[in-house]
Amino acid sequence: MIRNNNTSLTASVISRHILRSIEDDPGLKVKNILSFVKENMKVDVSYKKTWYARRKTIELVFGYWEANFSELPQYLDALVQSNPGTVVECSHHSDSSDRVKTFKYVFWAFGPAIEAFHMCRPVICVDGTHLLGEYKDKLFVAITQDANNKILPITYAMVDEKTISSWS
Repeated sequence: MIRNNNTSLTASVISRHILRSIEDDPGLKVKNILSFVKENMKVDVSYKKTWYARRKTIELVFGYWEANFSELPQYLDALVQSNPGTVVECSHHSDSSDRVKTFKYVFWAFGPAIEAFHMCRPVICVDGTHLLGEYKDKLFVAITQDANNKILPITYAMVDEKTISSWS
């Protein structure tokens, strides 16, 4: 098999070609992008180059991790303002100059869930999942059941690591 590995086809060029596809489906798999490039551009590219193109496109569509993270306090304030009774607690560490802040955790509970909690069964389940991306945080959710056997998410937390302080 003769490979057509065009080195001038950069991740940026691939990114421009897959922009609409990523807007429609942010979970688009790298292997699907590889197939798209081979079928439409008639070029074989490496998995690594395609992965970088996908990441670049996601950043173009949804913004950069750092920029999105810096908007977190504004988002949390809007969350509290638009949902009466909502509780939010956020923690970070600062360096000695207080210029660089390192995320530790954020906890939130929506006001309506807090109000409904007293009518729920006295059993709470907590589960967590690892988040993918540049920051390897964990997302926890505490749930219970109401009188109609419907699941009610009570609280959410995003933490940097599983520690006693992040759990408490």
